[in-house]
Amino acid sequence: MKKIELIPAILENDFKKVEKKIEEVKELVKMVQVDICDGKFVPSKTIISNGNKKSFLKLKEISNKKVKLEIDMMVSLDLNLEKWLIGLEELSPKRIIFHIGSTQKWEEVFNFIKKSKNLKKTEVGLAAQIKHKCQKDIISLLDKYPFDFVQFMGIEKIGYGGQELTPKVFRKISKLRKLNKKIPISVDGGVKIFNGEKLKNVGATRLVSGSGFYKADSLKNRLKEFLNL
Repeated sequence: MKKIELIPAILENDFKKVEKKIEEVKELVKMVQVDICDGKFVPSKTIISNGNKKSFLKLKEISNKKVKLEIDMMVSLDLNLEKWLIGLEELSPKRIIFHIGSTQKWEEVFNFIKKSKNLKKTEVGLAAQIKHKCQKDIISLLDKYPFDFVQFMGIEKIGYGGQELTPKVFRKISKLRKLNKKIPISVDGGVKIFNGEKLKNVGATRLVSGSGFYKADSLKNRLKEFLNL
């Protein structure tokens, strides 16, 4: 069985804190996930909550040559779709995650990405919450648009760290894995070392962990624990 990928998650409203967390892991991992929350799609706000291009460029400067970026877009895209997409184009991350319900303009999103030189190598993920149905909400979008992977949210209330994993996510992952044997599946929210093995066994290939990783006494040892699952 292929080894699990561990991605440290950063959810902060202060660029200095983001930079500190990147510095802490730059010698340990190749990629971090940075959450962007706008206070609309989710109640919380983080860095780049308004989609400002300068803020995207600031994040690019902080992370440049240290780690690759996976950007989790917990934002209401349709309120200012072009602004968000232009900002992402400037950032040029390795992966972008868009959430079900964040836009009704998937065609525009993928047309923009297809035409963008900066985003042509960027992987695009589809994030699903516990409330979303596998066939109706997830598979229907996977069949229609070229998503590269799926991210299941392991918590009921997204946009906040430090929560417990909901057991419902195990069934969600298992069901999708039966329908699609090959697609990479991430889990974000509530991921800890004690539930990582079960997440892997039901079909997850990537574990995204914030407090479950960063609050360890030794980040190096915690990384080894995850990778040895």
